[in-house]
Amino acid sequence: MSNVDELARHNVFTCRTTDDIPTVAKRMVDAEVGSIFVENNEGKIIGLITDGQILRLVADRAQPSRIIAEDIMATPVEKIDKDASIKDAWEIFMKTGYKRLAVTDKGKIVGVLSRKILQRFMRYTRAKTLVT
Repeated sequence: MSNVDELARHNVFTCRTTDDIPTVAKRMVDAEVGSIFVENNEGKIIGLITDGQILRLVADRAQPSRIIAEDIMATPVEKIDKDASIKDAWEIFMKTGYKRLAVTDKGKIVGVLSRKILQRFMRYTRAKTLVT
């Protein structure tokens, strides 16, 4: 395995900037994903919401129905080309501290790569080299 496209999740789920948080959370639960891209009225991806952000709202006893996606989305969305190397992705994760990268093909978002998945892959690859 040599590029991020092979590790990325290719189902891209989105919400609108004006969707309230219960709507966003339901979409994430229904899709069984931990993050969702936020798109503006023109359909351009401008942010990302994670399950952790929603959990923080609940922990802070905020009223999610009064909060919209635009209020909590993380911006900018860090992108990486689908043909980029695993090493390139890891360097971006380490430099930015982000937990997810938008995977692009000719500028269009085609997937998402999580730091957790990349870490698991790297541990598996390292363990595999130790036993062979």
